[in-house]
Amino acid sequence: MSATPESHFPQDYRGARRAFIAACEARGVDVIARVHPAAKGPDGKPLFLDTAAMGPRHATKALLLICGTHGVEGYFGSGVMTGLMRGGIAPPPDARLVMVHALNPFGFAWNRRVNEDNVDINRNFVDHADPPANPGYDALAEAIAPRDRTDDAWARADAVLEDWRRRYGDRAWQQTISAGQYHHPKGLFYGGARESWSAQALRAVLTEDLSRVEKLVAVDFHTGLGAPGTGEIIVEAAPGTPAHARALAIWGDSIRAATTGESLSTPLTGTLEQGLERMLPRAEITCATLEVGTVPLPAMFEALRLANWQDQFAPDASGAAEIERRMRDAFYGDTPGWKQAVWGHAQACVGAALAGL
Repeated sequence: MSATPESHFPQDYRGARRAFIAACEARGVDVIARVHPAAKGPDGKPLFLDTAAMGPRHATKALLLICGTHGVEGYFGSGVMTGLMRGGIAPPPDARLVMVHALNPFGFAWNRRVNEDNVDINRNFVDHADPPANPGYDALAEAIAPRDRTDDAWARADAVLEDWRRRYGDRAWQQTISAGQYHHPKGLFYGGARESWSAQALRAVLTEDLSRVEKLVAVDFHTGLGAPGTGEIIVEAAPGTPAHARALAIWGDSIRAATTGESLSTPLTGTLEQGLERMLPRAEITCATLEVGTVPLPAMFEALRLANWQDQFAPDASGAAEIERRMRDAFYGDTPGWKQAVWGHAQACVGAALAGL
């Protein structure tokens, strides 16, 4: 294992996958590859969701680690998983450890947060026959995701959003835009009209690797919110609930509940945690998102809007390379200092989760 944690972090999806598989093979751990049935990478080659499992299949306790739920955010989680595997991570004797590498391989490969259908996987776990409403987003949809990239049109859209923010406040502005929406397929934070391939693949992983689990601790690795290199353990469970008490017992006072306003995140719909609870209804699930900071929120939001415009409305690909670079920079701090900092957060978070088993 390298003494420099930055060596674990990849430069692209293909390199990330090679490094993760090589680290698993060096430990004698098999990797199961699930090929995407339709989407391809920028190189025209297939895309994969890869899983590695350790510990007895009949275990009733398990730790689940997931990266790449938001595609481009996979650089962080992939580097962590590869580093942990290189470092000899192992579950307790009576427990199971499952790693899901690149839950959204399309977004990872293309430097996008969404999948091939513009779906935000972390908003996709809902009842699609009766999805949650988001009237605030409906009212702001054209300003959030402008069709016209001219300076005047973009400025008008910005003015609409700024007026709304001034009237209702920063927190309400963030939640309205990012909570999840299900009526604007060409917009941001779209949760989809049906279960995504990633959700189906995750269901298959849970059936294959965690069918007997009674107590599950899960960590989903994300980037974006917060100052560069900082880390926050976000939980959806509200204080006073059993799930919040379990998270507090594992991670201590470092947890931040999205429901109370103490977290960088606002409450979301259709999240991975909600999906795990639906897919494993008999299990006691303690889930956390490890969020590490990259760039200020306005810069991240602007990168998302530009990428959405490029993918949904651009007449040509003339600006695609620059927008791809902006997306990567917005969600991946590709510097030694950033990697060293976030590696420390991940080691502490995962170490506590293992101890909690």
